[in-house]
Amino acid sequence: MSSIAAQLETYRSALAEATARGDQAVSRKIEQQIKDLEEFQVRHPEETEAPSPFEVFCDLNPSDVNCLVYDD
Repeated sequence: MSSIAAQLETYRSALAEATARGDQAVSRKIEQQIKDLEEFQVRHPEETEAPSPFEVFCDLNPSDVNCLVYDD
């Protein structure tokens, strides 16, 4: 797994490519991923390993039905 800084660099590179191609939908999606990962990084400064997009989503949306954890 890569570091958060490496993941952000990957996203920024992909954003530059999508912008150069004029693909606005992909650009918006990548911009949102960058924003979410940066917010995750602020909330978890001790984390160095890049989380999955699902982990970031659940961190930002803990009450979403897909992120709920039930104790039996």
